[in-house]
Amino acid sequence: MKIHRVLRGVFSFLLVLYISGHNLVFAADGSLQNGIQALVPDVDGAIQQVKEDNFEKATESFQAFKKNWSQMKGDMREQSPDALGKIETKMATVSVSLLNHDKQKAEESLQLLKSVLNQYSQGYLEKNEKSVKKMTITAYISLLQQAKQSLTDGDMAKAKAEIEALKSQWLSIEGDVVSQSKTVYNNAEQRLVQLSSYMEEAGGVKKATAAIDAMTRDLEPLSQASYGMWDAALIPIREGVEALLVVGALLTFSKKANMKRGGTWIWGGTITGLLASLAVGFLVSYALSAAAFGQNNFLINGLSGVIASLMLLYVSHWLHRNANVKRWNAFMNQKTEQAISNGKAFSFAALAFLAILREGVETVIFLVGMVHQMSMSELAAGIAVGFGVLLVIGVLMLKLSVRLPLKPFFLASSLIIFYMCIKFMGSGIHSLQLSGMIPSAGNDMLPTISFLGMYPSWYSALPQFAVILLSLVIVLMQRKPNRRKQVSQEAV
Repeated sequence: MKIHRVLRGVFSFLLVLYISGHNLVFAADGSLQNGIQALVPDVDGAIQQVKEDNFEKATESFQAFKKNWSQMKGDMREQSPDALGKIETKMATVSVSLLNHDKQKAEESLQLLKSVLNQYSQGYLEKNEKSVKKMTITAYISLLQQAKQSLTDGDMAKAKAEIEALKSQWLSIEGDVVSQSKTVYNNAEQRLVQLSSYMEEAGGVKKATAAIDAMTRDLEPLSQASYGMWDAALIPIREGVEALLVVGALLTFSKKANMKRGGTWIWGGTITGLLASLAVGFLVSYALSAAAFGQNNFLINGLSGVIASLMLLYVSHWLHRNANVKRWNAFMNQKTEQAISNGKAFSFAALAFLAILREGVETVIFLVGMVHQMSMSELAAGIAVGFGVLLVIGVLMLKLSVRLPLKPFFLASSLIIFYMCIKFMGSGIHSLQLSGMIPSAGNDMLPTISFLGMYPSWYSALPQFAVILLSLVIVLMQRKPNRRKQVSQEAV
C-alpha cells in the first residue's frame, strides 16, 4: 500500500515537472488552443473593469493574463509564430491604453485581443493548412450575426473587433464566394470597407446593420453550393483576362518597334509574376493560415495595383504621343534597337510582372480555397481548361493586334491601357483600405462601378479623377503644338 502511494506520488511529481517543462500546454492534442481559451476570462474581466472606469482592477486582470500568457509563449512560437505576433501586438496596445487611462482605446484594444485569442482557440490561426480549421461560408455568416448582435447591444468596441475579424477571415472564404458569384464577391468586399467606415460615423450603427444584413442575404444561397470543373476553370479566365490585356499590348508594341529583346524582357516579367503568385499560394497553403495572410494579401494587391496604374498612365501617354504615323517613323529612325530596349524593356518587364502579380495572387488564393471543395482531378482539369482558354485568347489577341494598322493599334492600345490604369488605381486603393493602411471613410453619394474599379469612397475616387484629368491635360498639351505648327504652315 505504501509502495503504491510512493509510486503514485513519484508519478504525479514527474508529471508536474513534465507539464511545467512544456509550458503547461501541448499543441499536438489541441490543448494549446484550450490553454489560450482559458486566458479569455482574464481579458473579459479587464474589459468589464474598463467599462466601469476601474483602471486599477483592469490592470490587475491584464497582469494576470500576461503571467499566464508567458507560460504559453514558447509553444505558441513553435506552433504559430504568426498568431504570436498578432497577440503580442494587441497586448502592447492594451498596455499603453491602460497606462494612459484611455477608456475607449483600452476597451477596443482588449476586444481586439480577445478576438485574436478566440480565432486561435477555434483553430483559424494555425500555422499551416494541415492543422488549420477551414472557415466556411456558414461559419462566416455566424460571425456576421455576432457583429450585428454587438451593434444591436450598443457594444461598439466589441463590434469593431468583430468587424476586424470579418476582414481578416474574408480571405478564407473569398475563393468559395468568387467561384459562385463575382457580383456577391465585389459587393462583400465593398461592404467590408463600408463597415469600418460606418463605425467611425455618428449614427453609423443603422448603416452597419443594414450592410451586415445585405452580406448575409448574399452569402446564404452560396453556403451549401457544390463545385465542379468549370467553377475552377472560370477563375483563371475571369482573373487573367485583364492581365492578358496589359501583357498582350506590351508584346504587340515590342514587335511593332522591332525590339528584339523586348519580348524576352516582357516574358521574363510575366513568368516571374506567375512564379511569385505560386509562391504566395504556397505560403498561404503551407506556411500561414489564410486569416493570418489576409492583411498582407490586401497590401500586395493594393500596392501592386497602384504602382501598376502609375506605370500604365505613363505607357498610355507614350502610346498616345507616338500615335501619329510620321512621329512614329521619326522615332524609329532616331532610336536604335538597343536604346529602345534599354529605355523601355525593363519598365515593360516590371509592368508585366505587376499586372500578373496583381491578378495572379488572387487567382492562386481563389483556387487554393477550392482544394477541399472538389476532387483533385476536377480541380486540375479546371485549371488546365482555364489556362488553356487564356492561352488561346492571348494568341488570337497577339496575332490580330500585330496585323492592325499603326494608328488603330495605338488608339486601341491606349484605350485598353487607360482603362486598366483607372481600374488598377481604384481597386488598388480599395485593397489598401481593406488592409487598414488607408482609412475606410466612404461616401454613399458616390457610385459603385465594379467594371471600372470605382467604389463609394473619396480615397479611391479622387485618384481616379486625377488620372482622368491628367490624361486630358496631356492630350490637350500634345494637340496644342500640332495646331500651332499647322497655323504656321498655313501662314507660309
